[in-house]
Amino acid sequence: MIWTPQERRLLRKLNTPDKIQSHVSGLIYNPTDHASSPRWVMITGEGHCFEGGLLAAAALEINGYKPLMVDLIAEDDDHHVLTVFKTSTGWGSIAKSNTTLLAGRSPIYKTVRELVMSYFDFYFNSKGKLSLYSYSNPINLNKYNHWDWRTSDLDLMKMGMSFNDLVHYELITQKQLKRLPAVTQKLMDACFLGADVSGLYKS
Repeated sequence: MIWTPQERRLLRKLNTPDKIQSHVSGLIYNPTDHASSPRWVMITGEGHCFEGGLLAAAALEINGYKPLMVDLIAEDDDHHVLTVFKTSTGWGSIAKSNTTLLAGRSPIYKTVRELVMSYFDFYFNSKGKLSLYSYSNPINLNKYNHWDWRTSDLDLMKMGMSFNDLVHYELITQKQLKRLPAVTQKLMDACFLGADVSGLYKS
């Protein structure tokens, strides 16, 4: 058994995607480049998008879902990961973000591409430039069990960075992306409300 009784109780308690999203959203944002396992996230109560995503995957897994992630690649901005799940109504996601607009989505999307597209208009850097341009297929984290990602004491950032080497599919070319206008100041204000400035992408 990989989980302690206390860890198992917490993960079992997070028995719906909504409960998992609420817990992940409540984590103190970690602005560092170090990535801890779900075990350490539960201990510290801190996490960035990858750490929160791993915790969400662990909670989904213990409650009967596959531990799946989708990797998002952005231009002149932080990359992002979504922990995804599928129900009878479609694909949904759980995500930890340093902004207000890149958290989870309800399971209403017919395809992963549709789900990812729901992030496009809200994915921009601190200069207001839209930045999301490609995504991966769902990544089954069981293929990364050699990283001991659920309970490891080691830094898992290299595991997350390895997602960059997977096949990604363009939503838009980088050339087309650069031609799009910046978002409005009102949307920027809403997006970065309460953000940890030290954790924002610096171009």
